[in-house]
Amino acid sequence: MRITKIDYHFSKLRYQPDFMHFTDEEFQLIKEHTVLRSYKKGQILFDEGDERQRFYILTTGLVRLERYDESATYYYYDYVNASTLFPMAGIFEAQSYAYTAQAMTDIDTFYLPVSIYEKLARNNSEQLIALIHKISKVVEMHELRIQIGLTSSAFDRVKQNLFILKEELGVPTEDGHICIPYPITLKELAVNSGTTRETAGQVIKQLRDSGLLDYRKKQFTFCKTAVTPALRDTNE
Repeated sequence: MRITKIDYHFSKLRYQPDFMHFTDEEFQLIKEHTVLRSYKKGQILFDEGDERQRFYILTTGLVRLERYDESATYYYYDYVNASTLFPMAGIFEAQSYAYTAQAMTDIDTFYLPVSIYEKLARNNSEQLIALIHKISKVVEMHELRIQIGLTSSAFDRVKQNLFILKEELGVPTEDGHICIPYPITLKELAVNSGTTRETAGQVIKQLRDSGLLDYRKKQFTFCKTAVTPALRDTNE
């Protein structure tokens, strides 16, 4: 039997937390309503305020979730990488998306109807518990970011946000370092840290001079000796 690109990528989702507790019949029903699509870097998957009709699961690439303030200035960034169902905000109740999602690289992504997934999850207690655990982790991460945002030192905020990116997006290299294989600009880092691009650049220079970090072509590489600090000790 010929294995299609959709079959190949979708089969890898079977044992991911977002799908692993569905029955084979439920998983097959989800697959029947799922579409694989490619987006180019910079394309928008959905805009803040659009009707919340689809969930997405990346197979390759990086997506940035962003929200604007009233002056149309970015004030929130978050990132989604492969094999993660998103967006979680508003699951089971919201009528519209809370964020805009933009492809930060060329991506391949599945999308499926919110109505199908939520109906099946509501009637599958094990999958529902798995979703609760996932949402709890999302809330925990948002609480941590708020905590970091209250740190008075802009230098510390930048460093702490860098290590959050390391934990969320970093992958090991052959020589034991940790690389973020996606483009992250100084502007994005500055916005998430509530500071200026110049300050973010100064922090990067300081860490680079200390041999803890390299930043080339918008990609961060953390030296194997760059141990992630206890971020939850911030301001405590």
